[in-house]
Amino acid sequence: MIQQKIINDRVVHDGIDRDRLGYPLSEITSVLPDDYDGWFPFTRLCFSLGDWAVVSGLPEALKKKYPKIKIALPSRKYLKTTVSNVIGQWGYGDSNPLDYIDFIFKNNPYIDYRFNVGDFDLIYTDHERAYTDDINIPLAEQILLRFGFTQEELKDIDTRPSLYFEDSKESWEFSDKFYHRWFDGFDNYGCLLFASRIDNLKGRWDDKKLLEEARKYKDTPVYYYSEFDLEGTEWDELFPNRLNLSVYNLREQLYIKSKAKFNIGYQAGINDAVSKYTNNIILTPYDDIKENIIRNVQYIHLDGTKTVI
Repeated sequence: MIQQKIINDRVVHDGIDRDRLGYPLSEITSVLPDDYDGWFPFTRLCFSLGDWAVVSGLPEALKKKYPKIKIALPSRKYLKTTVSNVIGQWGYGDSNPLDYIDFIFKNNPYIDYRFNVGDFDLIYTDHERAYTDDINIPLAEQILLRFGFTQEELKDIDTRPSLYFEDSKESWEFSDKFYHRWFDGFDNYGCLLFASRIDNLKGRWDDKKLLEEARKYKDTPVYYYSEFDLEGTEWDELFPNRLNLSVYNLREQLYIKSKAKFNIGYQAGINDAVSKYTNNIILTPYDDIKENIIRNVQYIHLDGTKTVI
């Protein structure tokens, strides 16, 4: 792995190959003074929906420790100008990865500005992180450790993905649009998702261990999205009352999933994004989830073992 940063709107690196991005926590020195009242321009260097989602709790957390800090994220124009040659690899289907940051951060009250080319000499990235011997520490927490937070402080801060629909015109519009008599209320349906952006993970996985958990919710109405046909499968038997989620845009899907009683499915960014608001039961293909792990999510590994932090 190569440690990268953005200086004068150019991605630069030191050319040193590392086993892990970031710095050992024991070697971290404070980057920001305790009374910091300046700008904090930040971007990810990976650009999928889930990549943005797992750091969406950062702005609120930073403002708890640094009340005067001003958070800036890249504008769509900035991303198009600086990373258009690589950002396409993070797309899924017909979606445009340039839109993902807006799907996640729309209405976020902790964002002060969306920066453009020339606004800042130095832009912090997710490569600025601090790690310990525990590899299953959420990325947002690793970044906060890099910028002055202590492990003790993090015990009182919820860094899980954050979405903002409430108290907005968008919330009222969605509520009216998706309140379906078939569900008898927003808290009486679930969501299923069987899909992956990664080519070698497309199609159906060995999901028998996930099915065991899903049986607890048998016959609950569900919204669903699947890369394989559910007809005639065990999923069809468990959840015969289904509405297809794919007819809605990603922002609408996020709203629907965030209001669900449960989200059951394969590990994917859109499931990560709603994990703060619903019961997520996620099948993961990885032995170690590493920095993409999210607290309180129930991860089921293909061998049946479970991980929850």
